[in-house]
Amino acid sequence: MTSTRLYVSGYTPTSGGKGSGITVFDRASADSAWRAVQVVEADDPSFLVLTEGALHAVSETTEGRVLSYTVSAGELVASSVAASGGAAPCHIVHDPASGALVVANYTAGTFAVLAAEPSDPARVARVLALPVGRGPVLDRQGEPHAHNITPTPWGTLLVSDLGTDRFYEVRVDPVTLEPSFVAVHAMPAGSGPRHFAWYGSQLLLTGELDGRLHVLSHSDSGFAVDYSVAAYDTAVAGGGALLSHVVVSDTLVYVGVRGRDTITVLGPTSAADGRLGVIAEVPCGGSWPRHFAFDDRLLYVANQLSDTVSVLPLDAAGVPGAPVLQIELGSPACVVFA
Repeated sequence: MTSTRLYVSGYTPTSGGKGSGITVFDRASADSAWRAVQVVEADDPSFLVLTEGALHAVSETTEGRVLSYTVSAGELVASSVAASGGAAPCHIVHDPASGALVVANYTAGTFAVLAAEPSDPARVARVLALPVGRGPVLDRQGEPHAHNITPTPWGTLLVSDLGTDRFYEVRVDPVTLEPSFVAVHAMPAGSGPRHFAWYGSQLLLTGELDGRLHVLSHSDSGFAVDYSVAAYDTAVAGGGALLSHVVVSDTLVYVGVRGRDTITVLGPTSAADGRLGVIAEVPCGGSWPRHFAFDDRLLYVANQLSDTVSVLPLDAAGVPGAPVLQIELGSPACVVFA
C-alpha cells in the first residue's frame, strides 16, 4: 500500500529542538514528490496517533498535554487540548478495547486514559501512578518512567517502565475509562524496557539500556522471557548505543539504535526453533533514529539530531539501503502515514 499523506512531528525550542510542531505532507501518487502543505505549531509533539477523522499528539512538556486535531479537507484543525495526566508524555495510543486514548507520562511515571473524541473540551485524564521502584542504572533508573504502551490480543494494555525494569498489564473500563492494574512483570535488571511489538504470539521488548531485544511468551501464569539477543554487534565500534523503536514486518524485526545511528534487522536464524538473530545492521541515513515507519517497500526514519527523515529502500531480503530521499525538517520524532 502506498500512502498519500504523511505526518511528521518533532521537538521544538521548548526542549532545545529545532522543529515547529507537526508538518503535514501529501502527494498525488507513489510517483509524486512529497510536498509540505501545512505546519501546525505545537510544543514538543513527540508522538502521534490517528483515530477516525482525527490526529492526536502528546506535548512532551513539564505541563503535559494531549493535543487533538480534526482532519478537514486534508488539513489539521485544532480541536481541543487536555492534560495528559503527568509531566513529559512521550507515547500515545488508541485502545481498541475501550475506544480511549492512553498516554505514557515519562517523567511523572504515570499512565493516563482520556476520551478519544477530539471536540470534547472537558476531557479529563484518569491517572494511574506506576508503583515506586528503581533500577541499577543510577542516572536513568531512580524512579518509574512510563515509556510505551501496546494493546494485547485479549483486550488489556501493556505499559513499559524504563525506570524500574518492569512492565505492567492494565485494564481500562470501557464505560468509566478508569484504568486498573492486572499484573506486573519483571524484566532483566538494567534492561530499561522501552518499546513493544508483537511477533506473532510472542512479545518483543527493546532494552534501551542493555542493548538487547527481549523475546517473551505468554501463558496463564503471565509473561516470561524466552531469550534475549544483542541488537547490534558489540565487537564493532559505536559507543553510547541506546535502542529505540521496534517494528515487525512479516518475519523480520527492525530496531533503531541511537548512538550507533543504525537500523538493525533481525529474523529467524534457525528453521528448527525460529529464534531471532541479527541479519544486518545498516546506517539509518542520519543521526539518532528515534522512530520509523514503513510505506510500501520504503522505510522512513525520523533522525532527530540530523534534522532529517531519511527514506531507505528495502532490498529483496528486507534490508534497508542507502537513502533515496532526505526530507529536511527540524528534530523529527515521529512519522505517521494516512
